Amino acid sequence: MKGINYWEQFMATGKIEDFLAYKNAEREEKGEVMRESGEEADAGGHGAYRDDFKG
Repeated sequence: MKGINYWEQFMATGKIEDFLAYKNAEREEKGEVMRESGEEADAGGHGAYRDDFKG
């Protein structure tokens, strides 16, 4: 986590705001990694259901 260790801050204070800051930073970090690798966050959501499918 960039600069601030949000988990340590949450463990020290026990405040829900600190936990939410930790989860938000974790989510942002994961999003950055996925963008760098070119992955989509919804893992196949685009085109998973196609109206023109003939089975």
